[in-house]
Amino acid sequence: MTDFGTLTSEELLALARDRSDARRGELAQIMVDLFRDEQRRLSDGERDMMTAILHQLLGEVEMTVRRFIAEQLASDPRLPRSLARDLANDTIEVAWPLLRNSRVLEDVDLIEVVHQRSLEHRLVIAQRHALSSSVSNALVEVGEESVIVSLLNNAGASLRFDTVALLAERSRVIDAFQEPLLRRGELTPELAKRMFLWVSAALRVHIVERFRIDPPMVDDLLEEAVAAGLAGSFQSSNDVYLIEQMERAGIILPSMMLESLAAGQVTLFSRVVEKLTGIRGTLARRLLFDPSGEGLAVLCRSVELPKGQFIEIFRIASRARITDAIRLDRDCRRLENFYDAIETDAARGVIARWRRSPDYLSVLRSIELARGGRAS
Repeated sequence: MTDFGTLTSEELLALARDRSDARRGELAQIMVDLFRDEQRRLSDGERDMMTAILHQLLGEVEMTVRRFIAEQLASDPRLPRSLARDLANDTIEVAWPLLRNSRVLEDVDLIEVVHQRSLEHRLVIAQRHALSSSVSNALVEVGEESVIVSLLNNAGASLRFDTVALLAERSRVIDAFQEPLLRRGELTPELAKRMFLWVSAALRVHIVERFRIDPPMVDDLLEEAVAAGLAGSFQSSNDVYLIEQMERAGIILPSMMLESLAAGQVTLFSRVVEKLTGIRGTLARRLLFDPSGEGLAVLCRSVELPKGQFIEIFRIASRARITDAIRLDRDCRRLENFYDAIETDAARGVIARWRRSPDYLSVLRSIELARGGRAS
């Protein structure tokens, strides 16, 4: 006969056979206290008996009792793995303390929960303090955006290179992946350069500063891609000739920005912008090829270009970079709202800043000034 504190093994088993709710709750408290008693060394036989009783309890008691057991034992390294697995596969109210904190659960146990349980289970797993690349990959394979964002924000999660590369490519259409990805230590400069083509102005600042990417090099790549997309001219060579003649005559109008670009003449576009605003042609090309379109919006607003013409310029410049029509339409709607929010005087103030300091990072940071009409 074994003495469990004030109860003998026979009394404990008798209590386990009692099916009343009150006795079940009492038994759960006793089991938890015995497991957590650091002054007491349980023999293998005692531990096996307690484990068997707890397994029986978990299958019979209401959720509040199961949740009590889970909360009390989740962080206990002595909790038998079989019990930890049972609790981790229970409803999320019971499972979350184990999924978040238990060191008893192994990767194979967590991956099983990932594949067989709910979105809520996967969200909790994604927030574990330490997560192997195998479990992280299993979470990514399921493909739930909220889970992946939570995973990317978890500094304790390990990610394989191929997983990061996959998510970097998906960030082209899932904006929520972009910022947490750019904070990941696993992100390589090569992947960051790819993401540079489609992230926002603020995130491009982060990329340039963290990875020391030379903006002119990125501009060259963008210009090459856009030039290829403009290979099929929308206007005749006569139109191009007319625009060039107007430039020579000193007749430069904002509408020529769209006309030159529609004719596939990127260099002529930059010359027109240079004449209209005084900023350098190289900066004009950077703004044209900027995936966010916000700098281009400031530029167009400063010369009072109609919103429809600005949007058409953005569409033409984006053709080589964005093949998803739905995403392009979404970007255009976003830029329409942005354009409406810019005051002409504020845009001109930003242009004045760009004339004084055409540095690429300064340009990116000053875009926000135009949004709030605070340029000076």
